[in-house]
Amino acid sequence: MSIGKRGVPSASGAVPVAEMFYSFQGEGPSLGRRALFVRLMGCNLTCGYPSMPRRAATAAAGQMVCDTSYTWNRADYDLTGGVRHLTPPQIWDEMVRLDPSAECPALAPVGLIVVSGGEPLLHKDAVLYLAAQASATGRSLEIETNATIRPGPELIQASVVFNAGLKLATSAVPRKLRIKEGAIAEIQASGRARWKFVVCGPEDMAEIAELQLEFGLTEIWLSPEGSTPTAVVERMRLVADSALARGWNLSTREHVLIWDGARGR
Repeated sequence: MSIGKRGVPSASGAVPVAEMFYSFQGEGPSLGRRALFVRLMGCNLTCGYPSMPRRAATAAAGQMVCDTSYTWNRADYDLTGGVRHLTPPQIWDEMVRLDPSAECPALAPVGLIVVSGGEPLLHKDAVLYLAAQASATGRSLEIETNATIRPGPELIQASVVFNAGLKLATSAVPRKLRIKEGAIAEIQASGRARWKFVVCGPEDMAEIAELQLEFGLTEIWLSPEGSTPTAVVERMRLVADSALARGWNLSTREHVLIWDGARGR
């Protein structure tokens, strides 16, 4: 096994999976819906840092620090430990088994699949397979993406929804890495984009407004930065009035409010 250039453990014919679980969708317009989650390894951004940290416990340079850095930060995490390498059919089979209705037919099947990361579009073929399976079984599929990679026509035609989380200056990632005009345009043109911005405070509003104007973004959602219930609620209060005035939506982070940001919840 080797570590790829993007910090992704590679294995022939398989996709590196950090975790799979059954929970509620914690953010955005599907907030509160039961969902089956798969989190894939690897990311092409380094939120919280201008570039990949070289040493363990490197101090963050930005306010918005990635809360799933265990999928890409090789300075702080063993990117092979606990990672499973599964083919897309194996991923799908396990996700179906996670659905409580598999053992209790009296329950309604879970109708939402969420593919996350890291950056799941680094594994586009696997995502496309999962999208096809979701469609064939009457489920919807949401992709949590940083909107720096073009999804391509096949994925767009698969009728997936893009929870497109453009990163702001508070992430410390250089703009040339986090803002990719072609990918943004392609996702916006799909008609199934929900533009989600992680906000640290009112100072982020002007930058979001500039990006909305620059790229003609529709359906904007704000998501409060924070890994504790107190931080989430405080930041929601800081931006709520401004969001209403600008015509934007405001989400919470339900999984943090309930489980304090525990993994796999």
